[in-house]
Order: sequence, then C-alpha cells, then structure tokens
Amino acid sequence: MLVIFRTRGEDWERFRTTLRESEAVIRGMGCTRIEAYRNRKHPEEWVMLQDWPDKPTFDEFARERGPALDRQAGVRWTDVSTWLESALEPAPG
Repeated sequence: MLVIFRTRGEDWERFRTTLRESEAVIRGMGCTRIEAYRNRKHPEEWVMLQDWPDKPTFDEFARERGPALDRQAGVRWTDVSTWLESALEPAPG
C-alpha cells in the first residue's frame, strides 16, 4: 500500500535530518520504501511517499510513532492518502 503525504514546510533541512535519522525506525515498523521531495518551482511544497504492507501496519505506525516524528521534523501534513495498487505491477495470484 502506497501512502502519499503532502505539506507546505518551512525547514527542509530539519525535515530531511529527522527523516534520515528515523529511517531505520520507520522501516523497522514495516515500511519498505521512503522517498521525500521538494517541488522544483515551489520549494516550500513537499511530498513524501511510503510503501507499507497493509493499512493496519501503517495505522499502527501512525498511532505509535507518526505524531512524535512529525513534531520532531516540524511538519503538519495537509494531506495523507492511501493507494492500493499500481497499474504497472502484476496482479496477485
């Protein structure tokens, strides 16, 4: 399951440092991919992508660790959405 986070941020270095320092913790809770980007034309706009095995695993992370990491990174996500399947991946089975 892909989770996409969007926000407008002020301190990219703080966010980036927190993400790098917390990557092992996030992966340890089940995340298999983490990417984060700044918008080329509007560098205050950020997006982060994470792959999780399923919604319950992501929800557990979001309850247990997410809010503290967000505070540490100085972000308030304006949009968090979950996506179930890719058109380019083979169908299960």
